[in-house]
Amino acid sequence: MQPEISVVIVSWNVREHVLACLRALPAALEDITSEVVVVDNASDDGTEEAVRVRFPNVRLVVNDRNLFYTAAANRGLALARGRYALLLNPDVIPHPGSIARLVRYAEAHPEAGLLGPRIFDAAGRDDWRTGRHYPTPWSEFLDWSGLGRWFSSVPGLVKNRRLTYDRGSTSAVPLLSGACLLFPPQLSSPLRQLNPDYPMYGEDIDLCRRVDRAGFEKVLVAAARVTHIGGASSRQQPVIAALMAVLAMNRYFRQWEGRDAAGLHRALMGLTGLIKTVFFCSGSLIDARWRRGCAIYRAVLQWAVLNRVGHDVVV
Repeated sequence: MQPEISVVIVSWNVREHVLACLRALPAALEDITSEVVVVDNASDDGTEEAVRVRFPNVRLVVNDRNLFYTAAANRGLALARGRYALLLNPDVIPHPGSIARLVRYAEAHPEAGLLGPRIFDAAGRDDWRTGRHYPTPWSEFLDWSGLGRWFSSVPGLVKNRRLTYDRGSTSAVPLLSGACLLFPPQLSSPLRQLNPDYPMYGEDIDLCRRVDRAGFEKVLVAAARVTHIGGASSRQQPVIAALMAVLAMNRYFRQWEGRDAAGLHRALMGLTGLIKTVFFCSGSLIDARWRRGCAIYRAVLQWAVLNRVGHDVVV
């Protein structure tokens, strides 16, 4: 019998997060029939064995290498048999009833082509990434430079984040976070797959643009709540993760906003890279804990100025 929903989770060396997420699923789904597909990107931390032993009903797909997020997610989505598909990050803890509420809202509102929950961070604060406006080169500069955090109370400076938007009210929004996305059955097959041009990061923004183009709404369902720890995989390879995030956004601007926007983004990231390379690399001479920031921003500067990335970054 076809399940009502397929839950697809991509993992890479985040065993404890995956297990916690899987433990939370039954209460989040309530009485909705489901299947769970975990696509593991060749983890070496025991994820495969732990999932097989503790959750034998989960369909586990193990890749022979790290395919990064999008390719692994698409593999899981292609295997999904449910009327609905839910793409869920492994470091997300869905609250009781959360997924059931997403499905019930979708059933009552066919105009919604993509749905997401209200997302809280580990400290219980609303995650501004869901419900925000589409990014601009300026908003990316504010985020990466730190100015957005330091001057978040200045009116208009960080309007991309929509900090005054009430995430406690269900409404259509410009953007949903890729941490938890519900695909309803009315979406065509291409819209139930992520764009492979975005190996990791930016795939959710591109998806929202494609859903816009198809004429559907994207809805934040406030009664559906999840907690997103965030960064569980990216912290393991911070330089590669940072570069892939920057490259993804440059690709997004080039594809959706044009060459001028992509050029401006690259220039602003170069400025950020220059300032922060000097700051972190100088600091690393005194405190070794600054070396990670030094490596990250030096790599960003190298890309912005020389259009080169490290040999181990796949783009």
